[in-house]
Amino acid sequence: MLCMRRTLCLLAALACGAPAPPSNVRASARDGAVEVFWDGAPLTTYRVQLADLDTGNPVSGAIEAKGGHAVLPGAASGVWVDALPGGRATGVVSAGSSGGTAGKWQIFAPWDFRAGALSASFNQLTPQERLGVLLVNFGGPDGAQAEVSVEGTAEATVQATQQTLIADRSAPSAGLHEQLRARESALALEAPAPAETSTAASLRSFCVARGLDFSRHVRKPATLAVSSAAVDIYVDDDDLGEYEGPELATLAQTFASSVQPAVVSAFGSPSDVDANGKVLVLLTHELGAHLNGGWLIGYFGNADLVRGRDDSAGCSGSGSNHGEIVYLNDPLAGAANGYARQDLFASVYPATLAHELQHLINFARRCVARSCDGPQDIWINEALSKVAEDLAGFGWNSAGGRAEGSAYLSRAAGQLRGYDGRSLTRWEGDPIGNYQGVHSFLRLFTDRLGVGLASRIAESRGGASGVEEALGLPMPFAMAQWATDRAAALERGRRAVQLLRRFLVAVARPAPPPGHAPAGAALASRGRHLGRALRSGARWRCPRHGAQRRGEATVRRRGPHERGAAGSMSWHELRIVSRISD
Repeated sequence: MLCMRRTLCLLAALACGAPAPPSNVRASARDGAVEVFWDGAPLTTYRVQLADLDTGNPVSGAIEAKGGHAVLPGAASGVWVDALPGGRATGVVSAGSSGGTAGKWQIFAPWDFRAGALSASFNQLTPQERLGVLLVNFGGPDGAQAEVSVEGTAEATVQATQQTLIADRSAPSAGLHEQLRARESALALEAPAPAETSTAASLRSFCVARGLDFSRHVRKPATLAVSSAAVDIYVDDDDLGEYEGPELATLAQTFASSVQPAVVSAFGSPSDVDANGKVLVLLTHELGAHLNGGWLIGYFGNADLVRGRDDSAGCSGSGSNHGEIVYLNDPLAGAANGYARQDLFASVYPATLAHELQHLINFARRCVARSCDGPQDIWINEALSKVAEDLAGFGWNSAGGRAEGSAYLSRAAGQLRGYDGRSLTRWEGDPIGNYQGVHSFLRLFTDRLGVGLASRIAESRGGASGVEEALGLPMPFAMAQWATDRAAALERGRRAVQLLRRFLVAVARPAPPPGHAPAGAALASRGRHLGRALRSGARWRCPRHGAQRRGEATVRRRGPHERGAAGSMSWHELRIVSRISD
């Protein structure tokens, strides 16, 4: 009987003592107030408060409400909904469905659309003001379509414009990257092999994956070229004749003085599964001169941290070298792809070491030091590694890195591709569209919030929810800030000092083209489904003569009305990332 009473008490505690956390927060401005909806339990009490998402400060008093609806007087960029007691959900405040606030920066959410269309009106514009519309597609399919028209009263020579925005679906084959991601996911679930002590040897051999084909390894004898407290650099014996002078010693010194301190300071110390207290580097031509239309500069293999050392003659076992190892391509492969030898050793190789060292540390801390349910999402992992290059003094600090950033910021005439035609979160391996896309996203917020942001993301739970926690912002709001910043940087670069005076961001899931399944249901402000194919496009309305007395921008989706989430910020809070456009 006592046991039964205890069981009943436990069940009662589970049923009544844990309030349902809020989710799917949807908020919009309406008649001088903010109307908020969220998903929650009918009997749970929630505390609702307006907040400034940029500063993280409250801007109103808190009210308590049951269920999933509240109205708060005032205006704000965001709202907090807290279960009492329990977790917090953060939402962004959209400009609403009644034409907006006429503010200089407005953001509209999918729930602001009516009958598949959204309109924003401006009763008074100055002669020099221009309207800009930026579309951000969260979670919609590739090929989603929308129409944008911007109209206003001006001289008759200025005509209203209209454009259909269709996502660019061209991309390199993703088969190789999908195979690599599947392999990484499987390795993350394996129990790590015990540590095996390894001592420096003037001659040793390595198992190498030719051209990233991890299904087949080749054993390569190698010679120790440089040994220091931080790194041992080995050279494939077949390539020994390629190296002259102090270039390898200089590379080792750069690693010890610039790369390792910067990356370790931001992301923590690497593991030491081979108990030698250092990182190994192997330069070999086996990585191949060409791969998928480009070339492979270097890689880190997760199996080297998880599986025991493969001592078989032909690397027919695990293929693991069981150590903290980065593999670099040889200079001849670089020359075949247009890279000068001096540039390789001065910036390309050091940047690659910083990039791969972050990957190594990330996997070791996430899935070797403790159990995990999978490696970090690829787009986040690559963003962290691109920022690691910057922190080490390379990346956008070098001429080559700035050239790649500038290539990403370039756009076709009359059109803005916010993500260079690539998804932010669905990885396709494009060195510009994917790598520089995630680089610019994380670099923007790292510049604002400090290096600690990259550290917090690396140590987070992972995925989009981990990024949200580290930023303190819902992903739709962060995405809108980033997309707007990119557009503003482009406008500033093209027109020196003339900035957009009015800016609209429509966060939506445009309807798919014929033959595609419709986009999913409501978009939560938190969650891993926050965007498998994020796209944006823009078309500017630019009056050049006459008095612009009134303007209106309309976005029309080709398909049924859908719902989602979005946020708001003021124009003067934008930071322009202009350093990469020179």
